[in-house]
Amino acid sequence: MSRAAIAAALIATAWCVVDPAQARSARGGEDPWAAEHIEGLPEDIRRDVRGHAKACGNAAAAAHYFSVSIEASGVRFRAQHFEDFSCANRAVVCHAEGCLHEVFLDNGKRQRLVFSIYARDVRLTNYGGVAGIEVVQDAGKRSFRWNGQRFVATRGMD
Repeated sequence: MSRAAIAAALIATAWCVVDPAQARSARGGEDPWAAEHIEGLPEDIRRDVRGHAKACGNAAAAAHYFSVSIEASGVRFRAQHFEDFSCANRAVVCHAEGCLHEVFLDNGKRQRLVFSIYARDVRLTNYGGVAGIEVVQDAGKRSFRWNGQRFVATRGMD
């Protein structure tokens, strides 16, 4: 067996024994469930999230991608993905249909809830400068489009 083959076998063996959760948490030394992911949010959203944490029975903490944002339609939208939220009582934020997802409109001064749904996933979109939401549910995908006041359905289930 060549040295290269032995080295490859050793690397493959080492890779298999590393716990994937440890590998993820070791990146950058960041705690995967960190209060910092909540504290960096605008005040109105923090207040909402802390209310959910209180119902969960624990301090507010979340994974890195709990909150994502997009700019479209001339404003910023922020989506909170509660599958990435630390919750001692999971039934508060996750049901059979999926986990809670909330979308806030952020005008730079205030944030207001403009969309809320239990789903497998929610993705913010920007098509042609218009904000949208793609919702993934067991029955399929639904799309919504920002009309300047709220998100409205653009078509039926895919």
